[in-house]
Amino acid sequence: MKKITTLILRKSVAFWLTHAGLFLTLLFAGLGTFEYQRLHVRAFTKISENIAISDNREIFLLPFRITLKNFEAEFYDNHQSKSYKADIVLHYNGTRKEVLIQVNHPVRFMNYDIYLSSYDRSRPNPDYAIFLVIYDPWVYPKYVAILILLAGLFLYVWKLPYAKNKLVSLFILLFGLGFSYMVFSPYLFGGKNLVPALQSWWFVPHIAVYMFAYGALSVACLLSIYTLFARTQNPKSKIHASTPLSDRKKSTLRLRSATVKNPKLFIQSATVFSLKLGTFLMGIGLLFGALWAKEAWGGFWSFDLKENLAAIAWIAFLSALHFGYFYGNRKKTLSILIIVAYLLLQLCWFGINLLPESWQSLHRY
Repeated sequence: MKKITTLILRKSVAFWLTHAGLFLTLLFAGLGTFEYQRLHVRAFTKISENIAISDNREIFLLPFRITLKNFEAEFYDNHQSKSYKADIVLHYNGTRKEVLIQVNHPVRFMNYDIYLSSYDRSRPNPDYAIFLVIYDPWVYPKYVAILILLAGLFLYVWKLPYAKNKLVSLFILLFGLGFSYMVFSPYLFGGKNLVPALQSWWFVPHIAVYMFAYGALSVACLLSIYTLFARTQNPKSKIHASTPLSDRKKSTLRLRSATVKNPKLFIQSATVFSLKLGTFLMGIGLLFGALWAKEAWGGFWSFDLKENLAAIAWIAFLSALHFGYFYGNRKKTLSILIIVAYLLLQLCWFGINLLPESWQSLHRY
């Protein structure tokens, strides 16, 4: 209880931003479910349509009508979809508005977000297209909450003691570059095609941040394995996640001296540093993915299998981070928590392809 009081009284800007942002994100997401509508409209050429069907097969009448004016689709040599777009006309009270709509580029009209979802694939010149229409009056409060949370996470990442962890930072950089090469090389050098949903400017930052998070968490896991099985005595001096950022400058010389004399202290400090960096970057990657999902599929969170596993893994790392703050002297237990969280992360990255539900995942390309 004393540590909790101390943490609150410290009033770190990053602390308040992350916790307030997370609280507001969950609050607005919960409140938004009561008015949120996800509807599907099949619009034909020369026919205006305002009948929409929900995911529960309920019928709704939109306050406007949609007419498909023109549709264009491009394909790769293997007949895989490359891109598709539609010119539509929106009718409301005798007025009409012509707009171009593409994947990852929704159109907002009368507080509704309209997405190009699919089209008639049975003929070369489709005579209808399917549009996803989203009504979410809480969308802007959600954006504000996510931006607050992002600001807190970025501030945490910015203030980490990189100068005191140069060697660990180098290993994290190498791991991150290696993971990034694994993901991007099939598209850059292997001839793998980008499906329309991946053709977004969110693609690179979302994946790159995740890969460097994986690099940091991989280092934390390796160091935790060493801590768990190494047969060395615990140092009398200890560093754990409760070390406030504002106090680190005062103790830099003392900590560096102790680290040089005691390798175990270096391992402990490097583990906490890697855990923090990886957890914060993973949170940023999750939020980047949520913002991308809003542009591509109409919602920040679709409870997709990979999304859920990523959230579970992040919560596991957050749990380890908070455990390290309150019980930093229990290094073995902290190491076990980090290893378990990392195994959950591997399930999210590799193991998802072994699960039957993965065939319906939006993240299976």
